[in-house]
Amino acid sequence: MLKERIEFLCKKKNISRKELVEGLVTQAHLANILAERYPLPPDLAEHMALRLGVAPSYLLQVSTADEAVLERAEHIFGELSQPAGSVPESAVNDLADKDDALTIELTTALMKAVYYQQMNDTAAYDYLHTSYLNDYLEKFGRPDEVAAPLPLQKALLYYKIHYFRSKSRYYEVMNHVERLRERVQAGSEIWLTVQNIKMEACVYLKQFEQAKTVFEHTMRHVYDDRLFHRLAGLYVAHSGFCFAMGLVQEALLALSMAEANLVYAMNQGDVMTSIMNNRIIILTMTGELEKASEEIGRFEAMVEREASEIRQLMLPVTLIYRCEVASARKDWAVLAQNVEQLEAASTTEDQHMALVYYLSQLALSRGDQPAFLGYAMECLPYFESASHMARLEQLYEALAIVSEDSRRYKESSYYYHKLVEVLRNNSATRV
Repeated sequence: MLKERIEFLCKKKNISRKELVEGLVTQAHLANILAERYPLPPDLAEHMALRLGVAPSYLLQVSTADEAVLERAEHIFGELSQPAGSVPESAVNDLADKDDALTIELTTALMKAVYYQQMNDTAAYDYLHTSYLNDYLEKFGRPDEVAAPLPLQKALLYYKIHYFRSKSRYYEVMNHVERLRERVQAGSEIWLTVQNIKMEACVYLKQFEQAKTVFEHTMRHVYDDRLFHRLAGLYVAHSGFCFAMGLVQEALLALSMAEANLVYAMNQGDVMTSIMNNRIIILTMTGELEKASEEIGRFEAMVEREASEIRQLMLPVTLIYRCEVASARKDWAVLAQNVEQLEAASTTEDQHMALVYYLSQLALSRGDQPAFLGYAMECLPYFESASHMARLEQLYEALAIVSEDSRRYKESSYYYHKLVEVLRNNSATRV
């Protein structure tokens, strides 16, 4: 671990290895120290630390992995692997960014990154990566190939799970989930969290029988160990499985069960948001637009009781719900009003791409084909990378028709072909 820290510090100070040890030891001797063939002498550490602008202990204790270090790293992993909404921001901010032991320092950085990602704090997430994590991820990016202490292995895997999950790369999610499950105790809090993510991955990958098995297995643990605080979240995950199977009423029933067990949940606000989100999506996609609107109103009333920062954060979410209903009704006037508000709001990448999609639909409704093509081509790669079938179905069909109208028959044929692929995919999912 000394090699990785030295390389990181040299990069930050913009000095070479040669400059680091010039007049102290040979390059060959430094290479042997970094390869752990020789120990780092304290006097050499003092000189190197001075040139790097750090304390000597930051070099001498970098590889420390004694019981105290492992317990501290495990504690950080355990605290920050809880649902982000249940972790006070102050607890995250109070964690020191630097530590003599790299096991603690890197575990902290990885878990903070997951927290910032879950809280949609893009600025903090990006800064952490550019100032620190990106350099270490180049060296520790493959958790299966890293000979690191167990807490750090778990933090790397958990980080990778959330990274690939954000990119909808669920084969990688499943791979890292299995590796993490081998390293945590069955029935523990982190195991239950990983089980929920595994169920989500199974649904996305259309491994429905496995998703059902995961749900039943997890439910047995929850009841056997009386972990009722996890029931609501488990039912939310089950609702996604049911809906993917085309079992709409069962999905809505699962959400009702989640709400009924909400009293046991530790992070009731986050779970309730998930419940209402799933219900609104299901009702909208199944054409129950009046019920969806009622649920959106209920959600807006709940958000209105929150602090101003939360209201501001949730505004794009409620506007997108409204846009979905208006788009489904082809109520272009209402859609235009909601889109105007959404343009003025602060949005994440997902929300911005949804906005661009709505702009494409508004342009299409006006017969403005050039504007439609511009918006469609802007958001299409994003929805393709995320495999967002509902969006792709609408975009491919419209692009095919517009291309045909413009006598671009080769492009039209291409988009019709892509549309058929999406429809086949959707049909296979329902089956």
